[in-house]
Amino acid sequence: MKRVLTVAYDFPPRRTSGVYRTTNLTKHLSRLGWQPVVLTLAQRESDVEDATLLAGFPQEIPIERTKDLNISGWEDRAAAGIRATGGLKSRVQDIHQPRRDRWVRSIGDFIRASLYFPDDTVGWVPGAFARAAELHLQHRFDLVYTTSPPRSAPVVGLLLKTLFGIPWVAEFRDPWYASDRPWRRRFDEGLFSLLLTRADAVVAVAKGNATEIEKRFSHPPGHVHVIHNGYDEGDFARDEGRCDFLPAEYFHFSHFGTVYPGFSGRFFEALADLLRECPQLREKLCVNVIGSPDEIVRDHAAKGLLEGVLKLHRFVSHDVALQAMRASDCLLVFLGDPHVASLAVSGKIYDYLRVGRPILAVAPRGETTEFIQEGRAGWVVDPEDTEGIKRTLREILHDGRRSEPPRPFRPEFVEQFRYDRLAGKLANVFDSMLSHGS
Repeated sequence: MKRVLTVAYDFPPRRTSGVYRTTNLTKHLSRLGWQPVVLTLAQRESDVEDATLLAGFPQEIPIERTKDLNISGWEDRAAAGIRATGGLKSRVQDIHQPRRDRWVRSIGDFIRASLYFPDDTVGWVPGAFARAAELHLQHRFDLVYTTSPPRSAPVVGLLLKTLFGIPWVAEFRDPWYASDRPWRRRFDEGLFSLLLTRADAVVAVAKGNATEIEKRFSHPPGHVHVIHNGYDEGDFARDEGRCDFLPAEYFHFSHFGTVYPGFSGRFFEALADLLRECPQLREKLCVNVIGSPDEIVRDHAAKGLLEGVLKLHRFVSHDVALQAMRASDCLLVFLGDPHVASLAVSGKIYDYLRVGRPILAVAPRGETTEFIQEGRAGWVVDPEDTEGIKRTLREILHDGRRSEPPRPFRPEFVEQFRYDRLAGKLANVFDSMLSHGS
């Protein structure tokens, strides 16, 4: 058995969007000739947890948890003190906010840009690197695998590579965005270039991001590997159960996860127009946002034509989310930023594809829309095309609710995203590092 140290800031039971990939890839490595040891952040009282995320994770895989220095702890205390004096009451986007609030926020942004390098998790690096070095000296690792964001993980990998010469695979789940501040941008881009140069192999989760890395940094073909996100087939072998918070008498459109600012495009405007034209739909239509809405979603849910139709739900466990996906009639994807859509793939799309309910993607062209079209899984509409969104909504509602159990239309396409198969691709990257004598 070859030994690999997986450095991941986020790991269950801590629940963030990044834990699903790391957990599912890691748990399959043992059968592929690699014995993993996970190095991650120690649990904190403020963490949102989901104990079900560790269901089925092999107990023989050690999980090392190290504490961090909370360098951003001053922010909440400072903001509370300023609010107590009557400040920071206006939204950042509000151009009419008081001058003092604009000045305070500007100072806060400058302090963050100065202190948080490479990001606000830098306080985890000293403890994580010390523990990783200790583990390596006790039982030598054949390879280090880091996954980010956040950016503290590849810094730990860089230090281990520099000090011990361990072969290092650096994974970037998201594009590397540099700061808008010119002086900080130079540091961000310089660090990214150093990480890419020192890593023995780079893994990206989307073709667009891999292509950009190769073009920007002139990497030779084969240095950057694309291993997509996916789904765990074991999650779908469990008892489906019932979804109690989606009443069966409604036609349900459901979005899962965070709605990022601007990503929904004109979807909610188009939906409001449709309800204005067809008020009878209010009696049978329900649009669910299960997770974290942006201000646009909250405003539409609180007032106007969508009040009572647009329902906001808190985050639910992954098992419950899968139940809700099966109980929905159409699954929503909002990816309205063209730049993001060209570089990244929406993480939820893989569960959506496996569930097999129709998908409506409000997104420009990119890998997300390609997957939906190639899998013949639903509809794609431009985020700014109000009339196109309305036509698509009418078409979906005209098709009506499907009575048969959900299933992928092209299962042979969807199965390529099973995590047990994707883990094989990752193990091949690991093996190639050793075979090349890295």
